[in-house]
Amino acid sequence: MAIRALSDVAVAERAGLISAIEGIFFLSSPSGGTLRGAERDDFFRRWTGYYLEHAAAYCLLYDEGGRVLGYLTGCDASRDAARLFDDLSYYAAFAEFHDAYPAHLHVNVHPDARGRGVGAVLVENFATRVGMAVHLVTAVGARNLRFYDRLGFATVAVRRVDGRDLVMLGRKAA
Repeated sequence: MAIRALSDVAVAERAGLISAIEGIFFLSSPSGGTLRGAERDDFFRRWTGYYLEHAAAYCLLYDEGGRVLGYLTGCDASRDAARLFDDLSYYAAFAEFHDAYPAHLHVNVHPDARGRGVGAVLVENFATRVGMAVHLVTAVGARNLRFYDRLGFATVAVRRVDGRDLVMLGRKAA
């Protein structure tokens, strides 16, 4: 098992790793099976583009035997990234908490590797790298809530955004 930041990977290897990230992204996304062509590409860029282009040091890959089993994208300055997320309506809904929880993350694990600790290793590695309070946003009642609870995240706020109830979870720095 190896945890690598995309920024530490040779340029020649990045395309293959980004392809692996994209595969896991769409396996984890409810919209994964319905999008095609440019719409699919735009959706992937919308959710991962900023991190892949501007925060590669916090784009972490969990690699086992040459296969990417999971990835985490995040940044250590949510306030700075906010201007790049104008089209993600939930982002602004929780902006008042970005000072208290400056770093944020998104983590996805290949379905074949779930329940093996991959996500926990990625989250803990990210938290250590940023060394500050971290947050994320997910749906109220989502299956991942128990996972984040085990990692020490707690509810910071709940908001109704675009007809969906979302929860911001936060974890203070150790």
